[in-house]
Amino acid sequence: FAFHPVDDFPGHTRAFLKIQDGCNARCTYCIVPQARGGSRSLSPERVLLEIRRLAQKGYREIVLTGIHLGAYGADLSQSAGLLDLLRAIEEDAPEIRIRLSSLEPAEVTDDLIRFAAGSQRLCPHFHIPLQSGDDKILTAMGRTYTAAAFRRLVDRIHERMPHAAIGLDVLAGFPGEDEQAAQRTLHLIASLPISHLHVFPYSKRPGTPAAAMPRQVEEKTKKERTERLRNLGRQKKSAFARLQVGTDMTVLIEGGNVKAREMKGLTGNYLTVLLDRHDPLLVNRFVSVSMTGEEDGSLRGIIKMSADNG
Repeated sequence: FAFHPVDDFPGHTRAFLKIQDGCNARCTYCIVPQARGGSRSLSPERVLLEIRRLAQKGYREIVLTGIHLGAYGADLSQSAGLLDLLRAIEEDAPEIRIRLSSLEPAEVTDDLIRFAAGSQRLCPHFHIPLQSGDDKILTAMGRTYTAAAFRRLVDRIHERMPHAAIGLDVLAGFPGEDEQAAQRTLHLIASLPISHLHVFPYSKRPGTPAAAMPRQVEEKTKKERTERLRNLGRQKKSAFARLQVGTDMTVLIEGGNVKAREMKGLTGNYLTVLLDRHDPLLVNRFVSVSMTGEEDGSLRGIIKMSADNG
């Protein structure tokens, strides 16, 4: 693992710590394994050291990132996995939030869900690539789950953590995706209790199996399907935000707008919160906020009190 410490993230109150690189999977549309090589991990000791260092520099939230984050630790001699690392962070880390980037469906285990539900550090936020809601397309993609299995996973998270953010990656216009397959994806997502979507039109990567597959989808059709999915994503985001209205949540203040006399922050479950108040002293502090309304997928709120001593 080639690690190059980053000390500063200008304009961000969140820091990003890369703890894993490479990928051992063989999704047919992805060039990453050829470009980045196999999965490799930063040692748990170094991860904890970097978290303490970033916290000492004033960062209140740290995002753990990787190409295949759920494979963290599989290459290490002590066989310490991601959940073991998170448990160590829970015990060792200072008063900060930890957020995970994307995890493959099989890596969001019941043990991880239980840990997240009771954690004082880990944000209630899962980002999981679905890619398609059609089983034939999933098989052609080299994905290792079915639409039904994905539904069960999302339902398990939601049952244990009803206010957790659950974001999905979706790939529109994969070779062989006909209108029926596209509709199955739309219908699956519409029925799931998710919070947001990241939608990408399929694009060829030379050297990947998918680039040579027959029945490539026309660009116009990909664009139309992408827009339908993004519209659904906007609806899901607004609906998720509305569910939080009337609750109190801890918000990390990220900045402000002097002209608008506004502050902006982020909840643990990945919602932007706008506050009708401008106070630069609140930047990079945790505050307790009562949520009063929803606007285009964001929340409006009123500050109750500071939630830390920062």
